[in-house]
Amino acid sequence: MTSSKGSNSTSKTNGEKWPQILVAFIAIIATFTTGLHLGWSAPSLPQLFSDEYPFDVSAEEGSYIIIIGNLGAFFGSFIGNFILDKIGRRLCTILIAVPQIISFYFPSVSKGIMELLYVGRFVGGLAEGMVNTIIVIYLAEIAEPSVRGILGIMTAIASYSSILFANVVGSYLTIRTTASIFIAFPVLFIVLFWRMPESPYYLLMKKKDEEAEHVLKFLLRKSNVHDDLTKLKLDVNRQMSETGTFKDIFTIDSNRRAFIITVGARFFQLTTGVAAMNFYIQILLKDATQSIEPHVGASIVLLIQLGVTVLNVFLVDRWGRKPLLFFSTIGCFVNLVLQMIFFILKEQTSVDTSVVDWFPLMMMMVLICVYSLGLGSVVGVLTGEMFSASIKAKLVCMVNGSFSLMTLAVTKYYQVTADGFGLTVPFSSFVALTFVAMLFFYYLVPETKGKTLEEIQQSLKGGAKGRK
Repeated sequence: MTSSKGSNSTSKTNGEKWPQILVAFIAIIATFTTGLHLGWSAPSLPQLFSDEYPFDVSAEEGSYIIIIGNLGAFFGSFIGNFILDKIGRRLCTILIAVPQIISFYFPSVSKGIMELLYVGRFVGGLAEGMVNTIIVIYLAEIAEPSVRGILGIMTAIASYSSILFANVVGSYLTIRTTASIFIAFPVLFIVLFWRMPESPYYLLMKKKDEEAEHVLKFLLRKSNVHDDLTKLKLDVNRQMSETGTFKDIFTIDSNRRAFIITVGARFFQLTTGVAAMNFYIQILLKDATQSIEPHVGASIVLLIQLGVTVLNVFLVDRWGRKPLLFFSTIGCFVNLVLQMIFFILKEQTSVDTSVVDWFPLMMMMVLICVYSLGLGSVVGVLTGEMFSASIKAKLVCMVNGSFSLMTLAVTKYYQVTADGFGLTVPFSSFVALTFVAMLFFYYLVPETKGKTLEEIQQSLKGGAKGRK
């Protein structure tokens, strides 16, 4: 969306930002619900592995219950792409609630039928893929540059707060009761989001200029949006003049560069190991330290993650995306090196590490802090900003589909290596890949702070030309 710079006189002319924040806040309830799906595994796995669960669940079966959600997210990304430009951002967003309701219904009735957990997790993954494809695009298209970063951080806050909520609720209630409670959130989302506006970008893509003008008046709280509409229309028409096929992702320099940057950023999110740790956080803490109850330690770690992400609201549009990503990656690298050394001493030598039993929990807290400062929240902002209107749905779909498969692979790798060889192996791998990530963010990722979506496209085209 265009900025309202250059306006003067009354507030009706200058515009206001609160309608954009209100719409985003309601849309992000869908992200909160996806976070419940992601956070479900941390408190549920100990229950599945306990003697109280009616089935014997092996570590291998537990890992499949987790990663089948990633497989669902892969297909959900393509579903989001298929319907996004056909029925619009608003209706697509509402439809996300359908698989979310189903994903919690199956676990809530799963007593005696463990297969329903697999079905629920897969369908929840479908919803996750749709959220990651649809919500980031919707938020980027309804927001001015001055608030776009904040809205992206709000998405991360919603996700982390729901993961924390899932960890607390799931640690004290059964799997079935927890799932029954979680059904309320997608139902609430449908009720609240029903009257939210369509994206002005989408309306202009479909030549619905009058509707786009009406939406802009609401989002900007301005009586005269002629200049904003004209500028936005020129941007959309220029971007829509491109063909926008899957082939264009790889044959047009700016699209290819945007794809490499966003897929690379998503990949290096995972190679810090934080995503895998979040899935297995209670089991990891149980194996690594005896100084605190696993569910309490997990809640502390997740609360810290949420707190640092809230701090990013004040930093992302002040410091910029690139500095936060780069320094966050440096912090993760140093932290992972120290953890790797600890696990080498504990698992590969006769050194008594029991005197520093608190070390893994402390270092995990620090890792979560530095990860959340940039990698955990800013990558999502970047994903919503990088793509032209003509190719946006397809590119976000490809990025999120790739991310789902990478999450599946990294999570499975973590489980196999940790179970088979100890924590030294996965942490050593994370150290090596996070070093590569530092170079990636320093040399390849552009700054997008304060730029309109069209200005970002032009900078990518300029950057692509300069790289020839």
